Amino acid sequence: MTTESLIEMELRHAKERAELVEKIRQDAYTAGLHDRMKPGSVATPSSLMEQVTETVAMAHKVLPSELRGPSRFDHFKIPRRKIWAELHGRGYSLEQIGQHFGRHHTTILSGIQKHKAELEAS
Repeated sequence: MTTESLIEMELRHAKERAELVEKIRQDAYTAGLHDRMKPGSVATPSSLMEQVTETVAMAHKVLPSELRGPSRFDHFKIPRRKIWAELHGRGYSLEQIGQHFGRHHTTILSGIQKHKAELEAS
C-alpha cells in the first residue's frame, strides 16, 4: 500500500475541484443558464454591447457574466480586451464601456492599448 503525501493529496483535490468547476461552468453554458436573456426580453441580447459581449464570450467558451465580473483570471483578459476594442471601434466611449463592465475608463483604455499591441505583435 502506497501512502499519498499531504502535498500530493492537496494537489489531487485541487485538480478535482478545478475539473468540477469547469464541468459545472460548461454545463451551465450549454444549458442556456447564462445571462443571455433578461426577464421580459426576447431571446436575443438587448443592446449592441450585449451582443458583442455574447459573441466573444461564446467564441472563447466563457460566460458573458464572467467577462463583466471582477475576476482577473488570465483566460478572461483576452476576450475582455477584444470586446472593449470592438465596442470602442463602433463608437462607444471609454466611459460607456467602463460602466457596462464595472470598470474605470482608464482600465478600458489600457485594455484596448494592450489588445492593439498584442495584435501587432502576432
